[in-house]
Amino acid sequence: MKLTILGSGGAIPIPRPFCQCEICTKARKFGAPYKRNSSSLFIQDINTLIDCGEDIGNSLNKNSVENIDNLFITHWHPDHTFGLRSVLESNFNFKTNKADRTTNVYIPKKVFETLKKKFPVIEYYFDVQKTGILHLVEDEDKIEIGNFFITVVGYKGKESETYAFLIEKDNKKVLYASCDTIGFDNYKNYKNLDLLINECGLFSDISSEISFNDLMNRINEIKPKKTILTHIEELEVNKWGEKHFDKMKKEYSNINFEFAYDGMEIQV
Repeated sequence: MKLTILGSGGAIPIPRPFCQCEICTKARKFGAPYKRNSSSLFIQDINTLIDCGEDIGNSLNKNSVENIDNLFITHWHPDHTFGLRSVLESNFNFKTNKADRTTNVYIPKKVFETLKKKFPVIEYYFDVQKTGILHLVEDEDKIEIGNFFITVVGYKGKESETYAFLIEKDNKKVLYASCDTIGFDNYKNYKNLDLLINECGLFSDISSEISFNDLMNRINEIKPKKTILTHIEELEVNKWGEKHFDKMKKEYSNINFEFAYDGMEIQV
């Protein structure tokens, strides 16, 4: 399977608007790998996108993505969903006043109930423009798309606020868990992974987020063949500096991991 990290940033992308720090200035000047859009993953073989932050249009254009047939949502947060307008309205023909194509949108039921309140225009795209077809899913549902299977993984079962997705093809397994994994109670069930794409965790000590050290311990427990760390926060890069990433690679040299960057292509 061929995967592309369209966006590797966190809640605040890099460069942060108005910020004139060294990190943001370098990102504006040179782009990737210093520039980081909101976290999203593209499965090339089946034109499938997981998550779409406000800057998803930029990510899609930069990576020459021509169409999105399927879109999966992990949770309602703006940096994962507010690009729905950009994706779905791109399916609409304003001359004929009809949709030229539609995107299958897979959203966990509980996430959709919250998303309707936070982003109420979403129902307009399904019910009026008809640029998207809504599929409500739950924990452990398995969706077949071509020769792929994508399993819905609730962090706390069917009552989850945040989800991961297990992507399978030809006995290869990739788990995409991009955010809020401090609440991922079931992570021990996902061993024998060919690839784990996981949020980076924080170097700073914030009780509501998983720490980088705790994440490394977790990865050491489930032992994926390889791990890629995404959802890298601007505040963390700004505070700790780019050299800290190299330091962590050396400190945890027993674990096969690397830090994601926008446009990163992965063959599994």
